[in-house]
Amino acid sequence: MRQDSTILRTRHQPCASWIRRLYPSPIVARITGVAGVAQFAVELRRAAAAIGLTPRLVAEEPAEWRLGRVTVVVDRVRGAAQVRFARVAVAKVAWDAGLVVAACSRVLARLQAESLSPEQFAGALVAAYPGGAVPLVELVPRVARAAGRRRYTRAQFVWDLARLRSERGLVLPQGHRIAVDVATGAGAPARALWIEDESGTGQYYRTLRLLETA
Repeated sequence: MRQDSTILRTRHQPCASWIRRLYPSPIVARITGVAGVAQFAVELRRAAAAIGLTPRLVAEEPAEWRLGRVTVVVDRVRGAAQVRFARVAVAKVAWDAGLVVAACSRVLARLQAESLSPEQFAGALVAAYPGGAVPLVELVPRVARAAGRRRYTRAQFVWDLARLRSERGLVLPQGHRIAVDVATGAGAPARALWIEDESGTGQYYRTLRLLETA
């Protein structure tokens, strides 16, 4: 009997090691049932609650979660998660609830720390504006130069525009108001920026104009 049980153990032991050799470790966890979508949701809610956020599932395939002002898109096959702001990828981590929440926290902290004040942003925007309807993606580096920033991302531009709107409205102290034009047609997102309102609802905008206030 001892010999038979030894044979059984040696026959079945290679299974787990074979899976580990064939697949990366994050995928092994999903194959063997250690973690899964439902467990990730539970762990994500628990980890997010610790920093005062409530995750909300906004899409199922691929799974996309909103945590405050950022979203997280899960790639279960690769065992990874992408953190986005304004639909722009700003961080990538392993598919682990704790790591995801920590990444979201770092992203929000960085956007806040590197934000231009409404006065700075308004001044840089007016200085950078060449006239007419300017593509938003072309305006980003112009604003960066006007503000003296070596590093200024599209995500940061959208954050600062949203901050200006929230704190001051879209009327600038220099006698202008901001108007943004919705991106339409096929491939609209390619040369546009996603801008949300306070509720999290948004759309793609392509160009910006500064209009004189009456």
